[in-house]
Formats: sequence, C-alpha cells, structure tokens
Amino acid sequence: MRSFLLYTAVALSLLLTAQPAIAQRKKESNKVTPASAHQKEAAALEQKQSEYKSRKDHHMESQDKATRKRMKKTLKKAERHSWGKQAPWYKRWFRRQ
Repeated sequence: MRSFLLYTAVALSLLLTAQPAIAQRKKESNKVTPASAHQKEAAALEQKQSEYKSRKDHHMESQDKATRKRMKKTLKKAERHSWGKQAPWYKRWFRRQ
C-alpha cells in the first residue's frame, strides 16, 4: 500500500510539473504586419542605396581628373543611346501592338 501511495504521489507531481511546460506564450513583437514589413523593406532599400552611393563616391575619388571626365562622358553617351530601351531590339520589333 505504501508503494502504491508513493508511486501515485510521484506520478501526480510529475504530471503537475510538466503541464506548464507544454505551451509557451508568443511574443507580440514577433508578429509581422504589413506596415512593419513595409517599413523594414524601406529601411533596407535606403541602406542599400546609401551604401551604393558611398562606394560609388569612393570609386570616383580614387580616379584622376581625366578618368573621371571620360567616365562622365561615357555615362552620358550610354544614357542617351539606351533611353527608353528596356527590352532588346528584337523583342521590341516583334511584340504585339
């Protein structure tokens, strides 16, 4: 009889101590809302653009004056020739109108 009471007490204590460990509360901050996702995307885009600009500035500073002038001239020429031409010429020719 004593062993039965002992086993029962041990089993009940194990059951009672195991119950709170079954489920855990979820934190409110882990939820992703569309607004927070949009803010996160905007921040990432802003950081990416600022990093690109700083790297470009560093690259331009490391060139001499003649090279910078040549790079600027070539960039303007490329923009002039490729304006409005997002698709290659063969796709522009044969697309449905």
